[in-house]
Amino acid sequence: MTRIDHVALEIPRFDEHLALLTEHLGLRIVREGRRYSTGQRIVMVTDDHGFKLELIEATPDGDTGHATEVFQHLAVRADDVAATHADLLATGATEQRPPHRLDAARADTSLVRLGDLAVQVVHYDPDSPDLT
Repeated sequence: MTRIDHVALEIPRFDEHLALLTEHLGLRIVREGRRYSTGQRIVMVTDDHGFKLELIEATPDGDTGHATEVFQHLAVRADDVAATHADLLATGATEQRPPHRLDAARADTSLVRLGDLAVQVVHYDPDSPDLT
């Protein structure tokens, strides 16, 4: 792994919060897409220093009808997603999603769980919009 890439948050009132972050904090959108597993909207935003935040549209809770903000995962960059994924599994991580392609991000990725922490492993193509 080479470095931490981004943090992902699932947020309620998606459009409202996205507007606040872009209009008031000066973050800019680098990519929009849909979540691989559920189809929820996703937006990757960045600041002028390369910090990235992945915003995922929250779905309302079935019991309350309200959505709450939830930490989703910590993403780390790797030169080889499949090899890093296998190494993490060999050291006790559990697989959530095997290596697969994220076309919108032009990247390869996987997802593992280390205890209570979800960790996304990602490698971007040179022309990925997520490279800042």
